[in-house]
Amino acid sequence: MTSASSTHEERTAAAQREAGIHQVKITKIDQVNESFLPGQWLDVHLPGVRQAGGFTVTSTPKDAQPTTDNQGYLELAIQKSPNNPPAAWLWRPEEEIQNSHVLVRVGGNFVWPPPGIDPSSIQRIALIAGGVGINPLISIMTHLRQNPQEPERKISLVYGTRAPQSRDLSNVLFLDRLRDRTSMGHRTSPFVKLYITQCSGEDMVNMRNNYARPMEEVINIHSTFARRIDREALHNAVNHANEEWRENAVVYICGPPRMTDEFERIYLDMGLDKSRVLTEKWW
Repeated sequence: MTSASSTHEERTAAAQREAGIHQVKITKIDQVNESFLPGQWLDVHLPGVRQAGGFTVTSTPKDAQPTTDNQGYLELAIQKSPNNPPAAWLWRPEEEIQNSHVLVRVGGNFVWPPPGIDPSSIQRIALIAGGVGINPLISIMTHLRQNPQEPERKISLVYGTRAPQSRDLSNVLFLDRLRDRTSMGHRTSPFVKLYITQCSGEDMVNMRNNYARPMEEVINIHSTFARRIDREALHNAVNHANEEWRENAVVYICGPPRMTDEFERIYLDMGLDKSRVLTEKWW
């Protein structure tokens, strides 16, 4: 039994981890193992902090590969959390931590391709995100787009998050990046549904109208809603119109524990095998 008060290492004690720990520099990667998979996280050991932090890698394995023009890098998404010592350390003023060295180790089972499933058999991928649960899904989605060898698949992203206090959609985590990843015509472009909570329908209209670019350029077919993710959205994400869908679909769910458990139960009740429903819980 885990809770929000548990440490990252306690909550992920059973998860797969690499044997080695690697040193990185805050400003760049110093020869870190490049074999991580899209969707994984890092144990991050910081100077003077007893517990390790767990932070999702939002970049892709390709981004970590050095080239003649660019040095490889790892991008982490770190939420501001004053009561979380590792996060608080990384949110200190830039001049205090720049050029510091930290130790990291790759871990996690929430990965693409899904363990034990032949990727060539997968025709539909449903990515379900709640809040910061978008982090590993951004890595998976970008990886699929970067890889020219990936076959054409139907990819759906259902993303639920709170309305920004600023009522500015550009402050929705990774929305601008989603704009760049969902251009029409690309064979791996996902169909995205964005669910904004804690806002009225009027707020949603105003946020759409005030966004820097027309929403139809960001989210296909105006699919933004001022409500929580519902059962219909989950059903539509896998397009269960025929019996074969259970054999060719996989679902990734990442978000708060209660949401993750609820959505997993819905997909299992629909008849999807547990091996095809991957979940990751973040507090």
